[in-house]
Amino acid sequence: MVLQKCLSLGFLTLILFTSAQCSSAKETAVARGNNPPATNSQLDMTVNPAEVTATTPVTETKKSLPVSGLTLVKKFSVPAGPKSLRIMPDGKRVFINNLYGRVVTFVDADTYEILRSVPVGGEAVEVAFTEGGRYAWVSLYEKKAVVVVDTEEYKVVRRVPTGDIPKVVEISPDGQWAYVANWNSQSITVINAKTFERLKDVPVGRVPRGIVFTPDGRFAYIANMGATTLSKIDVGDNHTVVKTIEVGYNPRHLVTTRDGRYIYLSLNQPGLLKKVDTTTDTVIATAKVGTQPRTIALSADEQNVFVCNYEDNQLGVVDAVTMKQLFTVPTDIHPIGVTVPPGGEYVWVSNYRPSTVYIFRINRGADAAQAPGTTTNTVAAP
Repeated sequence: MVLQKCLSLGFLTLILFTSAQCSSAKETAVARGNNPPATNSQLDMTVNPAEVTATTPVTETKKSLPVSGLTLVKKFSVPAGPKSLRIMPDGKRVFINNLYGRVVTFVDADTYEILRSVPVGGEAVEVAFTEGGRYAWVSLYEKKAVVVVDTEEYKVVRRVPTGDIPKVVEISPDGQWAYVANWNSQSITVINAKTFERLKDVPVGRVPRGIVFTPDGRFAYIANMGATTLSKIDVGDNHTVVKTIEVGYNPRHLVTTRDGRYIYLSLNQPGLLKKVDTTTDTVIATAKVGTQPRTIALSADEQNVFVCNYEDNQLGVVDAVTMKQLFTVPTDIHPIGVTVPPGGEYVWVSNYRPSTVYIFRINRGADAAQAPGTTTNTVAAP
């Protein structure tokens, strides 16, 4: 990483970092199943200069002062292999999937107390919620199944079969459908979330992973990590693929703005973050980020994207409008999961080794003066 410059703007201080990372198509030995094999036709990692700067204005949300840094306020250990974490719908607890520990862990979002760890009978990968958070749908890497956890009773209450190596789980906005991306089956399992019945498997692209629904629930977009595309599914038309969208090689994780206008996606091997306009289903901007960007999350005001730069052991902060990585902060080894509680004051990151969670306070504007150097050094955390 190269320290580029430090600018003074009035009484505000912004410390900007960019990562001069090397992105390539080489296969890197990483934790299970994160780099699908490439084919020669898929290794198109060229950044289109026309995409580097966003050409369409972002939909306005509640404005905040610019992010000026991140301060590490807490770090703690969790069971082995915290693959992902997600704030629960009520904002009171954070749900952590511990892949190698074969448990899921509930953490109080305010006190950071570990409330409970629940065995799930397999390697927990990702989670989504129904019934306002009462039920957590957890994919099990090696079991060809998802389990449903009662988050009030802290126990598994259902098990539903899926395809081979289920990854991301997402729930349609109306709570009717659970979509599960099956890595090895090249398909999406569609489950009736009300009856827990497996409806069908929808063939998509190679090695599907990321999933987002549009806010109206009409469409779902699937990231085909072993290809160069997103698959667009018409939910109301019997869950049918209606379009294939070129985005570049190795798309992994997807997030969408609240109005559904934009989708942001990480491209793992090329080290890129891309922005898609859903009105045209085209890529409109590209940001160079770190090495092997994995999970991403939008800030509460949707002005920034937080990126887990896996091989750099860093969390990157990207301006969602200019599509530039502003700076990075160090994490533990292999940051893999990230989530932002609804208040927008903190960002949580899970690290594969040594199985830790970091909680950063998001500094804005004058906050930078209270936390000098926090974009380059973590501070002692309780």
